[in-house]
Amino acid sequence: MEAAERRYAYKIRGVDKRSIAASKFPIRPLPLEDELLSSWLVRTAYLHHTDPSTFLNLHFPEYGRELWERDLDLYCDGSLVKRLAEKTGFPEEIIYKMTLNSYEGWLSEEIYPNNRNTFIIPIHRRSRNVRQFAQRLCPMCLKEDKQLYLRKKWRLFFSTACVKHNCFLIDKCQECGTPFMVNKRLNDGDFPHCRKCGFSFMTAESEFISENSYGLKAIKALYRILDGGIFMFENRPVYSFLFFDMLNHFTKLVKYGYRKSLRLEENYLEENELPISGIRGIPYVMELDIRQQYALFSALTRIFENQENISKFCAENKITVKKISRSMDYIPFWFSKFYNKINKVKYIYSYDEVKNVLNYLKRQDIRLTSKNLKKHLGITFSNKKLIKIKNGE
Repeated sequence: MEAAERRYAYKIRGVDKRSIAASKFPIRPLPLEDELLSSWLVRTAYLHHTDPSTFLNLHFPEYGRELWERDLDLYCDGSLVKRLAEKTGFPEEIIYKMTLNSYEGWLSEEIYPNNRNTFIIPIHRRSRNVRQFAQRLCPMCLKEDKQLYLRKKWRLFFSTACVKHNCFLIDKCQECGTPFMVNKRLNDGDFPHCRKCGFSFMTAESEFISENSYGLKAIKALYRILDGGIFMFENRPVYSFLFFDMLNHFTKLVKYGYRKSLRLEENYLEENELPISGIRGIPYVMELDIRQQYALFSALTRIFENQENISKFCAENKITVKKISRSMDYIPFWFSKFYNKINKVKYIYSYDEVKNVLNYLKRQDIRLTSKNLKKHLGITFSNKKLIKIKNGE
C-alpha cells in the first residue's frame, strides 16, 4: 500500500513526473544563430504548450525551482549542460555555446556564475539603488524572425544598438516601463511580451541611428574582436580578453573623471556629456542607460584605434602609472609600452610571456624566426638568443 501511495505521489492529473524526468524532450528545436540558452528553453517549453517554469521543474526536479531564480545563462554548469545534452541528444558543445559561459577566454579570462562579469549585464542587481535592465531586444529583428528568439550578444553592455537595422536596442516595456524577463509572461500572447501589461515587444517602436554613426562601427569592431578572439593592434595579434580587460579599465578612468580628448558623438546625449559618477563600488556602465553606453563605447573604441590615440589620451589626462595599475592584477604585455613610457622603464618580458608567444606560433604553424618574434613581442633577438629559445633554454 505504501509503495502504491509513493508511486501516486509522483502523479498529478495523470502526469507521471518520474518518467518525464527520465525521458528526452518530445520536441527538440535546433538552436538558432547566436541564440541564448534561456531563449531556447522558453521556445522549447512553448512548443510543449507548457509554462517555462513548469517545464523545467518537470524535467529537472533535482534542481527544485532554483534554475529560473538564478541567471540561467550563467548558472548553467557542466552537470546541467550534460543533462540538457541527454534530454535533447545534442552534443554538449551545442548546449554550452548558447550559455554566456562560452565567452570565457574571449570576453574575459574567466566567467563567474554570480553576475559579476566584465561587460555581461547582470540580472537582479539592485544594490545601492541601481536597478538593472538585463535583457535587451531589437524590435526590427523580432519583426523579421520566422521564429522569435533572443541573441546571446544582447546580454552585453556594449550591445546598445542593432548593427543590422541601425537602431537602438530596448530593455523595457514601452507601455509601462517594466523590465523584460525572458521566463515571465502575462498570458499566452506573442513571445516576447511584457509580463505586467502584455505589450508585445515585436510591436515596439524603433529609434533609428544614422548609418554613418561611429557608434555602429564601434559595435561591429567589438563584435569582430569577440568572435575572432583576437585584437589586432599595430599589426600585432592580442588575445581578445586582454583587450577587453583594458577597455573595462578605461571605463573606470572615465568614471573617475579622466575625459579629456574623449570624442563623444553629438545628438546622443543631453548637453553632449556623459554623467558624472556619484556611486562608489558600482561599475560605471551599470549607471548609464543605453544611449549613454552607446556614446561611451563609441568614444573608448576610438582611443584603441592606434598607439597615437592611447598616448594622447593618457598624456592629456595626466594618467600616471598608479592610475593605470589601480585595481589591476597585471598590465597586459601589449599595453606595456604605454605603461613603461609613463614609468620610464624598459619592459622585460617574462619567461611565461615568451613561452605563450612560442605556443601561439606553433599552433598557427608559423616559423620560429627572429622576424616573427619581433612582430609579436616588439623586440629583436640575436641569432645566438634565438638558438637558445629554440632549445628551450
